[in-house]
Amino acid sequence: MGDYNAVLHAQDRQHGSEIQDMETKDFKEYMNDTGMNELQYVGKNYTWTNNHTYNRIDRGLVNANWMMTMPNLKVQVLEPLVSDHSPLKLMITQVQGKKNKLFRFFNCIADHPQFIQQVELAWKERGAKGTMQAGWNNLKKTMKVIKGINIQHNKGVDKRIKETRKELQSVQEKMSCRLQKIELIEKEKALKCELEKWVMIEESIY
Repeated sequence: MGDYNAVLHAQDRQHGSEIQDMETKDFKEYMNDTGMNELQYVGKNYTWTNNHTYNRIDRGLVNANWMMTMPNLKVQVLEPLVSDHSPLKLMITQVQGKKNKLFRFFNCIADHPQFIQQVELAWKERGAKGTMQAGWNNLKKTMKVIKGINIQHNKGVDKRIKETRKELQSVQEKMSCRLQKIELIEKEKALKCELEKWVMIEESIY
């Protein structure tokens, strides 16, 4: 973390000359060559000023291993007080000792009709903080989408299988007395399809 004395994005300057590509070229090449990425920040958008121009030239940079190990850390931009630079503070936002629930991807989710559409929506928004940061944010959005589909449509598979089997058994018992009743035949057909669907989802989860 510190003063890199260079802007990285077009929006890193306010009330000054427009940022040119040549001003960001070396910094961007450095980021790409080293695999470094900017930590998410909170607070002021600009970290240096001469009371006329406002620039963002102070940053906290980390590599991919850092982001995978400590994804919840952020940089807070503080008030400058007597300096022309704003101090940076590393914020530990995750509660210590709290374990994140393990994320599992079930193949059956990919067969859901909303899957492709929801994933595409999650990847449409592109951040302005660099390719790695944008990709990281979109992966988190995608994981949230997948969890939502799973909770909404696949939660309680065991219970649904039991209920469907019980209902199917009841229909088949009625059919033994009224074999030609069209409503029961259609109901049995629908319940068999429903049961087959839930059994396949259960198998996929296992």
